[in-house]
Order: sequence, then structure tokens, then C-alpha cells
Amino acid sequence: MVIINILLLSPPFGLFKKKNDIFEMKKDISTRQLHHATNSLTISEALELLQHIESERINTLASNLSPIKESVVKSLGSIERIVNNLERDDVKLEEVRFKSIVENSKRTVVSSLRREASSNLPMLESIHEVKKFKEKLGSIIDRIGEVSSSHSRVMNVFMKKYAGKLKGEFETLSSLLEKVKSVTSEFEEENSVIVECISLLNMLSQKIESAKAREEKIESTWRQVETLKHDRDQLKNQLISLENSNQFKKSYRNLEEIDATEKEVQEFHREILDLYSHVSRAFTRYSYGMTKDALARLRVLTEEPWKIFDADFSAYSSLLFEIQKAVNSGKIRLKDTEKIVYYMDIILNSLPEHQRRAKGINRKLHVLYENKDLVVAKKSIELKYEIGNSDNQLEELEILLDQLKQEVRENNSEREHMIGQIEGYLSQITRKKYSLKERITNPQNSQM
Repeated sequence: MVIINILLLSPPFGLFKKKNDIFEMKKDISTRQLHHATNSLTISEALELLQHIESERINTLASNLSPIKESVVKSLGSIERIVNNLERDDVKLEEVRFKSIVENSKRTVVSSLRREASSNLPMLESIHEVKKFKEKLGSIIDRIGEVSSSHSRVMNVFMKKYAGKLKGEFETLSSLLEKVKSVTSEFEEENSVIVECISLLNMLSQKIESAKAREEKIESTWRQVETLKHDRDQLKNQLISLENSNQFKKSYRNLEEIDATEKEVQEFHREILDLYSHVSRAFTRYSYGMTKDALARLRVLTEEPWKIFDADFSAYSSLLFEIQKAVNSGKIRLKDTEKIVYYMDIILNSLPEHQRRAKGINRKLHVLYENKDLVVAKKSIELKYEIGNSDNQLEELEILLDQLKQEVRENNSEREHMIGQIEGYLSQITRKKYSLKERITNPQNSQM
């Protein structure tokens, strides 16, 4: 250290300086250089600095309270001596009838005040102990006040000499308590900035940990997204390869024909149901008094007439001829008989054609289902399901990523605000300009 060597070799006025003075100069220069070199702090360094400053202030507080405490101890000692003298002294009474009252009051006062006077006062080495000292002193004064107040008449009349002395010590203790309150209040007001700054530093540390956790979550989520995209692309390639194969094309054509034939079946059912609905009232009238089997067939003719071509066709055709005969003969009386007869003729005449169509469609559908390749179709469905599932997962992960990025942006903004507050507090506390190394130099980069 060149500056120090110059000072040691050629002091301007310190030719006869003591070694201790020179050491203090070296120490002062080293301290100033250290402060100059450490104006950029980490959170832990800032906490250490604040704790050191707070510790120094607590030492100063203890030094300021020490003479007050000594005065409190002295006053309590005086109270104890007064109490001892009061206990030994015989109170002179002009009237004997007051003796028991005075003696009981005296014993109570002596016992209570002696207990308070012998109280152990807390040390002054921490804020907690300082608070305990203030509370203890307040408690002692309150108790002395209560005892003095409840026995004031007896004291002022029969123990007047001691009452005055106790009142003086009570006022002394009260005055000392006010001084303690004043000193501690001033300390708490000044120290509140340190407390707030320490709290903010701890919160900032938590925010940083939270940001790191979110950034790690973003990174792991991105890896999940990339893996999912890769797997989904492979599934898509498998699906394309499958759908381009001759086996799939053949199966697909077969499925299309099945679908078309199923639609043809549905259309045939609607056509038959519509035709037979025109004569449904004749079926109902004819059902009166019929057997159980006949009623079952009539229900099929009314609700599902296409089934007559798959079951006992001859029985249904015979039943239809019987119904037609009943209508024509007038056995069944209907309002629109001509219309019923017209549609009954159409139904009976179309029976062979409808039977042929029904058998043809059923035969065709049977052959198509026999040739249906379920393995290929099932594989295609599974691949499409897995691709859809991957798309859903990717969508959820994208939403999660957006949420995490927003949380990181909010975290960065909150941290910047807190860092600004902390640096302001550090400047206010130390009268020096400090900056935190944790400051976000370019928050936009962290917003992704």
C-alpha cells in the first residue's frame, strides 16, 4: 500500500507520532479502500453489512441505556432500604383500634415493594433484552403505583415519613422509564429502516429462488414439448405410411362401401316404414281379438315392417292378404277405406321386389363385413387417437409455458422494484451508494 508507506516514512507533522496513531491511520485507509472496492454487494454481503450496522447500533443503544439502568438499580436499592426501615420502625398509633389495619397495610406494602425492589433486570445485549428491560421497568412502576394507591390513606396518615420518600423514588423511576422509552423509540425509528431492508433482502432472495425454479420448469417443459413433437411426428409418419399402403386402401374402400350400404339399408327402412304407415289403422283394427302370435306380427308390421323380409316371410305375406280381404269385405270399417285398399295393393304387389332388395342388401353387407380388415382399421384409429392426444398435451404445455413466462416477467418486475428499494435503504443507512449484484441487467431477455 503506497499511500500508507508514504505516510509512515514522511509524515508532514507526525515526526513524533505514537505507533498506535500510525496504526489507526493505516486501519482508516484500509477501511476506506475496502468500502470503495465493495460498493457492489451480493444479498448475503448486504445482509452481513446491515447486521453489522445493527449490531453497532444495539451496542450504542446499550451504552445509552446503561447509565439509565444503573440509576434504576440505584433507585430500587433506595426503595429496598426505605422498605427495610419501614419494616423495623414501630408505627405510633394514638388509637389502638387502627392497629390491625395499619399493621396489615404495612406488611402488604413491605412485602410488595421488597419483591419489586429485588427484581432481576434483563441484560442490554440485544433488542429483545432491551424490550424486556423496558417492559420489566414498566411492570415494576405499575406494581409500585398500585400498592401505593391502594394503601395511600394509611401511608399518608400513619407512615407519612416513608410515603414521601417512596413517592420520590416512584417519580424517579417514572422519569427513568420515560427516558428509556425515548431512547428506545429513537432507536426503533432509526432501526426500522434496517429491519425493512433486511426483510426486503430476504424476500428478494426468495424471489430469486422462485425465479430459478420457474426457469428450470420452463426448461424442462421445453424439453417435454420437443420430445412430444418428435414422437407426434413419428406417429404422423406411421399414419401416412399406413394409409399409403395397398392393404389400408383396400380396407378403406371396403369401409366406404360398408358405410354406403349401411346408408342404403337405412333408406330402405325409411321407405318401407313410410309405405306401411298408410295402413297402420287397418293393422290396429284387425288386431282386435287376435292371437298372441298374430298380435306380435302386427306389431312388427306397424313398428319395424322391414323385418318381415328377414323372418317368416310367408306368414307375414299371408297376414297381409287376410287384412286386405277384411278391408275389402267390410269386416274392418274405416273412414278412408279406398285409400287403405290402394296402399294395401301397393304393399302386396311390391312384396317380391322388396324381398329381393332386402336379401340383396343383406347379402352385400355380409360379404363386406367378412372382408373387413379390422387390424388395419384399428391401427389407423389408434394412431389418430395418439396424435390427437399428443396435440392436446402440446396445447396444455404451451399454455403452461405462457403462464410460466408471465410469472417470470412479473417476478423480474417485482425484483427490480425491490432492488431499487433496497439500494435506496442502503444509501440512507450507510450514506454510501451501493448496488446489488443480483440486479437484472436486461429484464427483456428474461421475458422470452
